[in-house]
Amino acid sequence: MSELLEVQDLSVSFDTPEGEIQAVREVSFKVKAGEVLAIVGETGCGKSVLCKSILKLLPEIARMKSGRILLDGVDITAYGERDMCRLRGKMFSMVFQNPLTTLNPSLSVGAQIGEAVKVHHPGISRQDVESRVLSLLELAGIDHPKERMKQYPGHLSGGMRQRCVLAIALAAESKLLFADEPTTALDVTIQAQILDLLKEIQKKRHTATIFITHDLGVAAGVADRVAVMYAGRIVEIGKTAEIFRDPRHPYTWGLMRALPVFAKDKDSLYSIPGMPPSLINPPEGDAFACRNEYALEIDYEKQPPMFPVTATHFAATWLLDERAEGLGIKAPDFVHLKKQGQETCRTDEEKRKETPEILLDVQHLTHIFPLTKKETLRAVDDVSFQIRKGEIFGLIGESGSGKSTVARCIMNVYRPTGGRILYQGIDVCNPKMFRANRKMLQSCRQMIFQDSDASLNQCKKVCDILAEPMKLQHVKPPRGSYRAEAAFWLKRVGLEAGYLDQYPASLSGGQRQRVAIARALSMEPALLAADEPVASLDVSMQAQILNLFKHLQREHGFSFLLIAHDLSLVRFLCDRVGVMHKGRLLETAPVEEIFQHPKHPYTKRLVASIQIPDFLEDGPERRDG
Repeated sequence: MSELLEVQDLSVSFDTPEGEIQAVREVSFKVKAGEVLAIVGETGCGKSVLCKSILKLLPEIARMKSGRILLDGVDITAYGERDMCRLRGKMFSMVFQNPLTTLNPSLSVGAQIGEAVKVHHPGISRQDVESRVLSLLELAGIDHPKERMKQYPGHLSGGMRQRCVLAIALAAESKLLFADEPTTALDVTIQAQILDLLKEIQKKRHTATIFITHDLGVAAGVADRVAVMYAGRIVEIGKTAEIFRDPRHPYTWGLMRALPVFAKDKDSLYSIPGMPPSLINPPEGDAFACRNEYALEIDYEKQPPMFPVTATHFAATWLLDERAEGLGIKAPDFVHLKKQGQETCRTDEEKRKETPEILLDVQHLTHIFPLTKKETLRAVDDVSFQIRKGEIFGLIGESGSGKSTVARCIMNVYRPTGGRILYQGIDVCNPKMFRANRKMLQSCRQMIFQDSDASLNQCKKVCDILAEPMKLQHVKPPRGSYRAEAAFWLKRVGLEAGYLDQYPASLSGGQRQRVAIARALSMEPALLAADEPVASLDVSMQAQILNLFKHLQREHGFSFLLIAHDLSLVRFLCDRVGVMHKGRLLETAPVEEIFQHPKHPYTKRLVASIQIPDFLEDGPERRDG
């Protein structure tokens, strides 16, 4: 395979009033034609900035300090916007992380996909455009494509919107595809379809892919090689089997140990201690040293070079220096950790004690969306379930099955078409009862929305966003001031107080989601409806947030309605689970009963779709690259 893309010592900075943010620091890598390179790492480590700098899609405050970018042997480092426009689509295209901001809300999805088809296939007839749009929708795994192409982004679930964005990117038939968290909003069955689709495209078109993800299972399943980024640098790179079967950097060890499958008990997940350093003044030595339990004295003084492990595997850690060989520091036994976690999960359900008092009672809930004057969409159809005090109830199912609509009906975002929703005996669907208990209902119930971009006010600073719910409900801040209260909850979700004066647009997707979580938790609600609350977070931050949820449940008796597509996360966190499909609730049961003895055929298919990373299994290596 020939080298399609080569990046040499690339450094990118953002000039801000606070100082220079060194987002990408001396990054080098190569991608061959037809190859899949996965870039993994914590949110804010520079993954998205790295890809956008190659595409020249960065804002004006960004500047490329040094380095070269070679595309098919041609140096495009100095290319301007006119030259890049000729390359975008023909040579490379991108699937962005947030489909809601990518799609135009005022145009139907069919019109937007058709626009991409016409741009890249000039002179194509109207009939051929429609045929091509239908085939792309089918290729992206969207059911009823003829009906869906007439709908607008607001009519679709987050997963369906993401599939539409993928269809737009595939319309270009480019040589290099950048995929920024393309499966974050997708359930396990559709995620498997999309990954299979990307593999099929790779084989048919010989398309190279740079795949940004925080899901290590996805990276292991789709990539030929994996690069691990931390604080703007690549700290380890190699073939997929090498990275996951023989990881050498302590940061890679930490990411793998944070997976829910490694939970030794039902109370906590492993999380990497501390937080990533500020990239305004990055440390002189190894940026990971302050969080590294294996750190050596030299780690605080000097940046480690890339040490070769094999001819294709490299890691930037002083533990690979010949002077550290006598220390005997080795990677954790991940297979052993996984087996421990599985055994504990089975026994924990037996110890769980159910609370008899019911907090939320959903009775025959139905919700219908009007699409046109004649057409309607029955998003929720006769759904009933209960949530007890102190219980975490999970809703799982494919994208578009009605999970988010159920949550929004419960939180009075939507007015249900039929049925009753009782919260502490109060019928929240009854306007008179809701008005009489408005203050209590608005303060005791909070929701974390799936899309942090749309749920955060882009014109307000983080401090004001976090303080707003307390001000609206006239809640006196327990820590003396609204700013101190905002800083406290920001720290609980892993962000420093320095983010208080920033706007959402200056944060990464994962950082915005943490702000949304902090805002909901600041009211200390009795019921929290969390719609994919950690989907956009890396595994280490996921572990911190999930541990926080468990702590709130244990210490304060909070109840949670958790909507998630990560079934290993649901298995770790939830007490009971409901399975939804096409608007109906098919099955409810204790979490271990659902995963070990599913009754409904759809539940069996859903559980069978769980992708346990094969690098955790005994046996021969899956791929040699």
